[in-house]
Amino acid sequence: MNTTIDNFLDGKVKLIQDKNGYRATSDAVLLASAVRAKSGDTVLDVGTGTGIILYCLNARIPSLKLTGIEMQRELYTYACQNSVLNQCHPEFICEDITVSPSGIHGRQFHHVVTNPPFYTENLLRENKQTAQAYHQVVDLSFWITYCLKHVRAKGTFTLIHRTEALPEILSILNKTALGAIEVIPIFSKEGKPCKRVIIRGIMGSKKPFELHSGLIIHQKDNTRTEIAEKIMRNGTQLE
Repeated sequence: MNTTIDNFLDGKVKLIQDKNGYRATSDAVLLASAVRAKSGDTVLDVGTGTGIILYCLNARIPSLKLTGIEMQRELYTYACQNSVLNQCHPEFICEDITVSPSGIHGRQFHHVVTNPPFYTENLLRENKQTAQAYHQVVDLSFWITYCLKHVRAKGTFTLIHRTEALPEILSILNKTALGAIEVIPIFSKEGKPCKRVIIRGIMGSKKPFELHSGLIIHQKDNTRTEIAEKIMRNGTQLE
């Protein structure tokens, strides 16, 4: 298969990827920056793809215990191969999360993170790998519920999604024990509409909802903002 080796975080993370298939994007880097983990914590990435979120977290925080679940065999294989390039060895599991019992049945983590398939409409993608990675086949409520049952008490849940999905996501979360919910709008460019949101919360917290002013990735001259540059090049944590 035709693959490339691509650099992220200014070369701190390297990924083997299918040249014509699903390829990691800046969404994953942003999501990794929003996870408030500390050394020794356990992290689960649901829908890990080629492992970029876990490898970005490893580049920022040493000694994390990392686990990733991916249903596509090819992406799972790349995720495993990327462990050699990044000198980091997460536990990767290849499975469909709708199949029971799960390979992580009964396990809970300090942090659960996910960049789920975004699109409910049919996408005209020639590459099957890419189409499957982007198209939402599993109901979003099921996906989020699966993630939350693996978050330990006072652990965190963090996801990124399209802005138009925010009402549905908040409706789902409001029926759960997740509290201290924060919404961080992501603006691709100054003066443009928000197309992505990061949502994170703490299991069992009673802290109130918080809407942040948001993160702007590019200025009007197309250069990155200072904070975006720190995240994309250095893997700086997004507060």
